Amino acid sequence: MVFVMEERVLLIYLHTIDRVGWKTIERIMTSLESLHLLFDFAPLELSMLSGIDLTNAERIIASFTKENIIQFQEKMIEWKRNGIQILTANDENYPRLLKEIAQPPWVLYSMGNLDLIHESSIAIVGTRNPTSYGVTVTEKLAKELTTYGWTVVSGMARGIDRVAHEATLESNGSTIAVLGCGIDIVYPKEHQRLYRRIINDGLIVSEYPPGTPPVPGFFPQRNRIISGLSYGTIVVEASLKSGSLITVQHALDQSREVFAVPGSITSKQSLGTNSLIQQGAKLIQTVDDVNQEFPYLNQTQKRSIRSESIKLTKNEEKVYSLVTDKIHIDEILSRSHLGLSDVYECLLSLQIKGKIKQIPGGYYRKNT
Repeated sequence: MVFVMEERVLLIYLHTIDRVGWKTIERIMTSLESLHLLFDFAPLELSMLSGIDLTNAERIIASFTKENIIQFQEKMIEWKRNGIQILTANDENYPRLLKEIAQPPWVLYSMGNLDLIHESSIAIVGTRNPTSYGVTVTEKLAKELTTYGWTVVSGMARGIDRVAHEATLESNGSTIAVLGCGIDIVYPKEHQRLYRRIINDGLIVSEYPPGTPPVPGFFPQRNRIISGLSYGTIVVEASLKSGSLITVQHALDQSREVFAVPGSITSKQSLGTNSLIQQGAKLIQTVDDVNQEFPYLNQTQKRSIRSESIKLTKNEEKVYSLVTDKIHIDEILSRSHLGLSDVYECLLSLQIKGKIKQIPGGYYRKNT
């Protein structure tokens, strides 16, 4: 078999060399007219021309042999047989939104429906330890976004990420999972079934070559891709030190919209989201709050949501039964015999579910 050493293949190979990161590749790509020159360069010459560390230059030059490239092309053929697709930053079908960020991945590996990478997307992120309120809100928002044709992006982590993916799939919607490890590795391990479902009905992407194990430092880095693929990022529940806030920072750096779901002031899982609202993030209660920010996308509703089919918890049913045309929160607290935090959480959840509406003065009424 004859292999043609295309520039694209050389970039993908360079991306797999140990300890060759985004900045190293950028320096090489901006210093050399062609990566083919690496076959003839001495390490010192590469170091002086590109400004990369001499030790790194030695590693790259030692690895950049025609024999290694031929073996790598054989590996790429095997990846393709296993359903792995590869995009480079120079490819025409590289996602436009992602290309606009400060450090777009030089190489992106994927499995599943690659067309989804060009759809209008919204990210949903949050804590790995959500409350029942957080789960309910995530399910509702994911399903609502689906009805308007949004693709839901998240990180396939435990908690809010998992709920967002599953709720989207259950609604026959489109979802993209961005991994912090190789595309062929399931992390966490208990998400095997979810991983397979997303490959079958959605898309999984990663900037890390197949076989790359999960490393703690990879996850904050991959968060820029979650926000980078999306027009906006919704934070459902997050503590003040939540990794989800890293995604928020990436979104802000990328000039993307940030939405936050209000939570109970007594819940540590909502301290981060409530703080985001104080700092100017848009408070979100329904998908309408998202669509209003993107009128130019024309995200029209594909099917209606039957509000009567939305399930309520026992506490929510108790609080909902007390809400009439107009009732004050103090009266709800007195008559429900629930604690303040429970009542507050129920009221927020019922608003998210579209069952009740808050009116000035601490009063609530049922939605008509």
